[in-house]
Amino acid sequence: MITALMVTLLVLLSLAVVILFAMLGELNARISESSAGGGTRRPESVQPLPDAKLGATVIEFPDGLARPPGVLLVLSTTCGACQELAPEARGFFASSGVDLVGVVVSCASAASGREFVAQYGLADLPGYVDVSGQFSMSALGVGMSPAAVALSPEGVVRSAVVFSSFNALSSWIASLDDPSGAAGGVSVAPGKDLV
Repeated sequence: MITALMVTLLVLLSLAVVILFAMLGELNARISESSAGGGTRRPESVQPLPDAKLGATVIEFPDGLARPPGVLLVLSTTCGACQELAPEARGFFASSGVDLVGVVVSCASAASGREFVAQYGLADLPGYVDVSGQFSMSALGVGMSPAAVALSPEGVVRSAVVFSSFNALSSWIASLDDPSGAAGGVSVAPGKDLV
């Protein structure tokens, strides 16, 4: 009986973490929207993730993800902005020339994560279904979505942002190559190291 209660509590806690993850992303999008004057179109913005584990090295990557260097996307099954952006992910990475480490889908259950991947055409991309957001939170410090993380060849988290459009994400990626060091001098172009 105690085991059943513990399992139930664990499932409820997992669901609460995923919902909180999505709510933070939606709140961020709405704050950006209201500060940009509102409207029906989501404003294009990229904002640093304050809790990201910048400088930390990700030792173990889950199966399904490619090896760094490159960009790792973090989406959530309960995030409206993620649902809008997910169908564009494959086309963006195919046309941008940016190395994709993978798409991490934060979800309450493996089934809901797999359904999200299938529904939004992400199955042919490197990916990982992140039940309860455990990998996103523990390894990357990413607790909002949609998010992007730039990783060095050694798996070091160089930069992490929450973004509102792939156009805004493209601008952030371009800034990573900025020789002035404004974005830490990180490069994500194919064949280049994230230095």
